[in-house]
Amino acid sequence: MKKYILSLILLTVVFKAFSQDTLKFSLKEAVNYAIEHNYDIQRSEKDIEAAKQRVKENKAYGLPQLNGSVVYKDNIARPVSLIPGEFFGHPGEEIEVQFGTRYNMNVGAELSQLLFSSEYIFGLKTAKKFFEKTNVDFFKNKVAVRKEVANWYYNVLVTEEALRIIDSTLLSTEKLYNETKEIVKTGMAEDTDADQLGLLVENLKASKTKFENQLGISKAFLKFYMGIDSDVDIKLTDNLISLVQQKKNNTLLNISFDYHSNPEYVSLFKQKEISELQIKLARSGLYPSLRAQLLANTNAQRNQWDFFDTSKKWYFSSYWGLSLNIPIVSGGQKTAKINQAKIAFEQVSIAEKQIATKLQLQYQTVKSDYINALMVLKNKEKNKAVAEKIYNKTRQKYLNGMAGSLDILNTHNQYMRAENDYVTSSLNFLKAAEALENILIKFQNK
Repeated sequence: MKKYILSLILLTVVFKAFSQDTLKFSLKEAVNYAIEHNYDIQRSEKDIEAAKQRVKENKAYGLPQLNGSVVYKDNIARPVSLIPGEFFGHPGEEIEVQFGTRYNMNVGAELSQLLFSSEYIFGLKTAKKFFEKTNVDFFKNKVAVRKEVANWYYNVLVTEEALRIIDSTLLSTEKLYNETKEIVKTGMAEDTDADQLGLLVENLKASKTKFENQLGISKAFLKFYMGIDSDVDIKLTDNLISLVQQKKNNTLLNISFDYHSNPEYVSLFKQKEISELQIKLARSGLYPSLRAQLLANTNAQRNQWDFFDTSKKWYFSSYWGLSLNIPIVSGGQKTAKINQAKIAFEQVSIAEKQIATKLQLQYQTVKSDYINALMVLKNKEKNKAVAEKIYNKTRQKYLNGMAGSLDILNTHNQYMRAENDYVTSSLNFLKAAEALENILIKFQNK
């Protein structure tokens, strides 16, 4: 029976291992998966949680505070005081007297409430503003991850397309090479014709190996940004042509750009607001603060260790009061702190102007890149179609004995260059479209 159960468990494990499906993703699905599993985004989510706790920490400082205390003393050697002997009927002498008991214990509780503190008010506002900035930075990270995932998705598709072209060309070239070798045997073609085609076959095989390695690297980076383990296999369901067509037909050029809503600008603007609050926070150290206190304690004094003897007395005391803390002189420390906060604010203000100019310049650049990439893509599409037509005609002429091996080699190289240029221009166009989409994304608070 045990052997049967063990065999069943083993078969179940093996079945699951072999039946594990390859993960399949469209571009949209890949981005959505990355938003949930990317390592940087997961860390950013922790930053938001930490910022929430920071707000709670600052808020709690202004709520009632209750603290308890237990103080126990064992007076091993009680201090000695000298009392004039006149008090004890021994004039002219000094009498040694020990006051107090051997054991003392005090149990107390203190309730305090902050009534006014400008430092607390601005500290809480600063914490809340920091939380807002953390949300913006989280959004920024999602935008950055989206861009990386999309670009590596494009890289994988382009490499797969290059391999498809090489495989197709290699198949037809090997067939042509074998046919040429047979023609050489009949004496109707030179052996150099077959040699040249043989070299072409070897070059295609070398290119295939190169692109296969490149495909592995591209997939590894894509899985990394998606948060997928390296040993998991993935398959992309979108194809290069459909994505290129989508980017051609979108309305990116019709969208107006406003740097004020760009996540990078919004993040810096939040930092500017934080810096402004930090000036007020530093100044608040010059103002008084007021706190109310209520204290209750009980103490016992014993010469024998019998604190838990209910027949012995404990002495209760209590008071309430107000504590006003008034800063007077700090040796210039608070002034220096205020000046540092002012300098930080001025630095952020300069950075704000810088990033506004940078974003507008960046938009013009990526927009121009997109337009140029689209023009190049259209040109390469035409070149590819012409080169393919010429190669197919030359190949047919070669089979009919109307063209030589040099003709087929030249037209093949021309066709391969045109295919490679088209694939490269497709990648450049997709990345240019992604860059334009990326800068047009507007911050949206979750």
